[in-house]
Amino acid sequence: MNNWKKRKKSGVVLGLLILSLGMSVMSGCQNKESLEKEKKYRETGIAQMEEGDYEGAVKSFQKALDQSLAVVGDLEIDICYYKAAAQYKSGDTQGAKETYQALMDYDKKNGDPYYLRGCIYLKEGDTGKAKKDFEKALELKKDDYELYVSIYENLMGIGETQEAEKILEEALTLDGEDAADYRERGHIYLLKGDYENARKELDKAINKEDMKALLYMAQVYDAQGNSAQAQALYESYSARNGSDSEALRTLGEMQMEQGNYQQALEFFQKALATENVTNEQAIRKNEIIAYEQLKDFASAKEKMAAYLEDYPEDEQAQREFVFLQTR
Repeated sequence: MNNWKKRKKSGVVLGLLILSLGMSVMSGCQNKESLEKEKKYRETGIAQMEEGDYEGAVKSFQKALDQSLAVVGDLEIDICYYKAAAQYKSGDTQGAKETYQALMDYDKKNGDPYYLRGCIYLKEGDTGKAKKDFEKALELKKDDYELYVSIYENLMGIGETQEAEKILEEALTLDGEDAADYRERGHIYLLKGDYENARKELDKAINKEDMKALLYMAQVYDAQGNSAQAQALYESYSARNGSDSEALRTLGEMQMEQGNYQQALEFFQKALATENVTNEQAIRKNEIIAYEQLKDFASAKEKMAAYLEDYPEDEQAQREFVFLQTR
């Protein structure tokens, strides 16, 4: 969300965005005090989202936008995306769609709001509108492999297998000889189950020292039943990315999928021990699941009790804790 590198705009489009998002319309430039308040409200909104208080987050993001004094730049666009996400999480899907529409009106060349609104339509069961938004997103972001994969996964999730496969085929028509291009094409071949071509593309990425390609190559070996080679690649990646909590989380989840719960637990614990832990809540939940799979219910119960102190709004975890009390 922090990659919106757009200059300030004026005139009708700016006015429409301000009115659509309920921002205060005032003349003059934003002063330092207002800017600091805007940033503070933004931080408060993000913290509320992490705590599960989505309605409170929407209010905080709106207060942040009200501080902008009709100025729209990178910060305001960033806040709008957070606001839309909070609206959706709070159950206000119509409000989220309206916010995305305002962002589309503001910048007609950005595909991200189309993709995000498409995801909402998909969850609402309006597949037709979802596909139209996805098509528009891809039209505006033709070279974004990750967008193709995200749309593929969304369509697969609702059983639109043929449409999803078409998206992958379209992605494979993209050119590019950078390490990331080879890596992402390898990933797409992996998703298609074409392991021979996946290895060819991933080899080229690895030769260009793309470390993430090692993860995908490990998955290729896993899929082909070569667990020893896969494990060697996992360990190689871990050795080079041992301070990256998100990388370690990914490794742990891969091990979970393979039923290697002890190794998964070790990766999750390494992730939690890193200096800068991202997505701590998800990692801690995975740690608890790993303990449960290992039948270490005492440790799982202890970890769950600590988890619920920090994330009391997680109803699924609360129900799981009741189960653990009986073990």
